Amino acid sequence: MEGNLTPRTFILLLVSITLGSFGQICLKVGMMNTGTTDGGSLVTTLGFLLISMLQPYVLLGLMLYVLSTFTWLVLLSKVRLSVAYPMISISYIFVVVLSAVLLKENVAWSNAIPGLLLISGGVTFIGLGLGRMAEKRTMEDND
Repeated sequence: MEGNLTPRTFILLLVSITLGSFGQICLKVGMMNTGTTDGGSLVTTLGFLLISMLQPYVLLGLMLYVLSTFTWLVLLSKVRLSVAYPMISISYIFVVVLSAVLLKENVAWSNAIPGLLLISGGVTFIGLGLGRMAEKRTMEDND
């Protein structure tokens, strides 16, 4: 049965999160190169999205997401979802930092850092707690 995070599965998790985070950055760059939609008709919006899909950075972002999904699937075969999924909050930190560094977005760090730490810490505690509860039940069942 799948279990809790090990150093090896944590690295796999970080690979998946990193690929997804860089995918977000590439999608943003691709959409900045495309421009914006005027919010007109549905046909106009769909046309805009189809043109956007041909942007090299959008394609790269989508490919990174596919690779992220593959690594996520491997991770799910080894780790409980209740443990792995809360760890995705690490991507919030990655995306904010990458946005500031690579896209030169203005980030209010005095608000961002405490907020990111609270979100990431909270969901990580939830995931670790759920994993420990499941592990305890497994041990009790084996007794």
